[in-house]
Amino acid sequence: MIIGLIGIILLSTTLLSGCTQKQEGLSIVLIGRDSTSGTRVYFSERVMNNENFSQNVLDKSSNGAVQQTVAQTPGAIGYVGLGYVDSTVKALKINNITASVENVLAGTYPISRDLYMFTKGEAAGAAKEFIEYIQSTEGQAIVQEQGFVPLPNSAPYNSSGKTFSGTLTVSGSTTVLPIADEAATNFKAIYPGLTVTVSGGGSGAGITAVSGGQADIGMSSRDLQPSENNLGLVRYTIAKDGIAIIVNPENTYVDGLTIAQVKAIYKGEITNWKDLSK
Repeated sequence: MIIGLIGIILLSTTLLSGCTQKQEGLSIVLIGRDSTSGTRVYFSERVMNNENFSQNVLDKSSNGAVQQTVAQTPGAIGYVGLGYVDSTVKALKINNITASVENVLAGTYPISRDLYMFTKGEAAGAAKEFIEYIQSTEGQAIVQEQGFVPLPNSAPYNSSGKTFSGTLTVSGSTTVLPIADEAATNFKAIYPGLTVTVSGGGSGAGITAVSGGQADIGMSSRDLQPSENNLGLVRYTIAKDGIAIIVNPENTYVDGLTIAQVKAIYKGEITNWKDLSK
């Protein structure tokens, strides 16, 4: 009898706490990307219409850092590549469309983009082969395994009669990073005489590295900016992606937002989740 009474009291306390939180609301914690991020550039263009972000945005250096911070911070919201959505965060519907591979392929998810690799001039040698491997059926299987969207109509990779040695350096976008990292492991198994190094740093850093000769391939989750069009870079599309808007999994206020609401949040015009409550 006493145990049952304690249970009722605890349940009542929990419900009261939840109601109090709903009444008081929960402050929105803005998580974003640093200035070298291609994801930030695309988000700024597609969602923010190049208008200023709130000064309260906490910038992170990678998709993984955004994901982790949102997962650990009540009230947090962030934006990441589709491959970074897992059970530790809650992906919101945007304009009532779920962020999924199927909806990106169908063209219905409103925040979708291509993912790229760039070379200085036309790709040649091991760089050309690595890009072709990622674009192949085997490489696109990696794209899908990593939670991103494969290209249509890929063909099997043919390594017959080919040998490579030396070092291939790939750097840039943290969105593309897990795809390139896994592909590099498989590629080195095909060509054991070749060393492939893959590192992040952001799309801007990758474009700078490949244009300056510090990398053979630059990974990017955005296209070239007008100021970069004279760098002599050649673009290769290696996958598709959707930018997922994620919140802390305990957020019970919303399951979806419109693009206009996301923009208002990141401009600092909406600062409390209760103002968006279902």
